[in-house]
Amino acid sequence: MKITNITVFGAGIWGSVIAQHLARKNYQVRLWEYNEQLLHALKTMGRHPNIPNFKLHDNIRLTGSVAEAMQNTDLIIFVISSKAIRAFCREQLKPLLAGRAVPVISASKGIEDKTFKTICEIIEEELPQCKGKVCAFSGPSFALEVAQNVPTKIMLAGPDAALVKELTQLLNGDPIIVVPSNDRRGVEYGGGVKNVIAIGCGVIDGIGDGANTKAALITQSMQEMNDIITSQGGQAGTVYSLAGFGDAILTGMSAISRNRRLGEKLGAGLSLEEAKKEVGTIAEGVNSVQSVYDIARKNNLHTPILDAIWQLVCQGQKPCVLLHALGFTNRGNK
Repeated sequence: MKITNITVFGAGIWGSVIAQHLARKNYQVRLWEYNEQLLHALKTMGRHPNIPNFKLHDNIRLTGSVAEAMQNTDLIIFVISSKAIRAFCREQLKPLLAGRAVPVISASKGIEDKTFKTICEIIEEELPQCKGKVCAFSGPSFALEVAQNVPTKIMLAGPDAALVKELTQLLNGDPIIVVPSNDRRGVEYGGGVKNVIAIGCGVIDGIGDGANTKAALITQSMQEMNDIITSQGGQAGTVYSLAGFGDAILTGMSAISRNRRLGEKLGAGLSLEEAKKEVGTIAEGVNSVQSVYDIARKNNLHTPILDAIWQLVCQGQKPCVLLHALGFTNRGNK
């Protein structure tokens, strides 16, 4: 299969960095964005307003039209909010594809409420002709660091080994190394759960406790992540991969993580809505908290850390519930 034209949906920081990476590899990239203000800034400035020293490559064509973005495309890459993907596929892409099968890469992370479906499963459900051709792209990869040429390893997982190999070669190139996997479910559930864990790490920061406590939280929550992954048909070893432990370390420990920052606001006593306003951009972990909690309950899993994060985010409980879940029951009601 020859891939020349690539469509990237979502011109946020990560979407723009992925588009830039592929454009530098001489692919023709259409970069779509729904936010008119951001699209206008990109078109008039030729740079991304939220990425320092980031001039868009000449191989990138910006558009706000889905139809234009999809013209002659050989590959679709999703970098939009996980909450929007089902409706976007059904209402925007399905009519345009008209049954045509196109390989898809999902760089969006999340688990759907009630159905517990992953992003790749949602895409395949809404675009059945693409079944088996949808891959998950997940791992420790802050977009701003990739934009600064920081060496980065990311996993690409899908059921079709030949397609995964081809897309791995397509994405591979300095500063990105792509690690192939056949455990798409494990990789996607790891990506969803680690965002929830990162909120918990931020709560610890907001309370005012330190790295000792966060290290304990990450260590204990890895077993909980493993139980979630395996309960959903993923492979046990994936918890220790880049998409599991690797991404949890990055997202939970770094000051620039949106999920960690949101948790920090909660730990400092802000409500969820106040925290979301202060963080400003989407923290995908919020979209996964309820689903992760429901999966644990449905499968009778012992997940005290994830349960405590759910109590904080969805029930408005005080931050100390997380310390109590870690065993620090003598800590106050901060």
